[in-house]
Amino acid sequence: MKLFKYFICFLFCLSGFSLAANSLENLEYITEQYAPYNYQDEQGIPQGFSIEVLNKVWEVMDVAPQKIHVFPWARGYSLGLQQDNTLLFSTTRSESREDLFKWACPIIDIRIVLISRRKSNITIESIEDAKQYKIVAIKSDIGQQLLQDKDFSETKIHLSNFLNSAILMLKHGHVDLISSEETTAFRQLIKMGENPKNFKVVWLLEKRPLCFAFHHQTEEDLVFDFQKALNQVQSLPGFIQALKQKHQLTTQ
Repeated sequence: MKLFKYFICFLFCLSGFSLAANSLENLEYITEQYAPYNYQDEQGIPQGFSIEVLNKVWEVMDVAPQKIHVFPWARGYSLGLQQDNTLLFSTTRSESREDLFKWACPIIDIRIVLISRRKSNITIESIEDAKQYKIVAIKSDIGQQLLQDKDFSETKIHLSNFLNSAILMLKHGHVDLISSEETTAFRQLIKMGENPKNFKVVWLLEKRPLCFAFHHQTEEDLVFDFQKALNQVQSLPGFIQALKQKHQLTTQ
């Protein structure tokens, strides 16, 4: 009888593991404040371009809307790497991140750029030119990782946990440049009451896709089904274009 109970317990645990590994309902959805792609509004409700894409993917897959956790990027990124059954978004796909996650792409393409104060009169004609300047980036963000991938000196890279803090460092001349996603940086400047004309893009680091990043141990079938649904969403007549217009992303 005791062996039978152990056997039943084993089957139950195995069933529970299978459910967690193969169900969108058992994933933990993690995002950050990264307007206009994903952010939490004043009522604490997740909003943004990527949120609406995710909601449509759930609809296509006949999955009820799930709870979305909004964390500072460094914390969310760490959870996405270390915690099973997590889906981290919007995550920029790059060579250095490729094997860290399983991917469903794209949500939208973005531009990671270097931004200066206009009055600094900084001109960059090559990536080597950029390496002489002090640059602030968000910790664990693609802006930091691209600088590292391109062999910028660690002594020139300054890190901040939040974009608004990084912008203040640039505004007050503590650094020369900020490495960030272009649209997000300029939206944050406006939100902070800054005149965006006082800042300018001086170098395009890379153009990359924003994606949904699954924990690397997520079942392949689950990622495949999610990618298939995302492809359907991307192909819906007028849907993505309408979202771009709504979130003022028509140039992307």
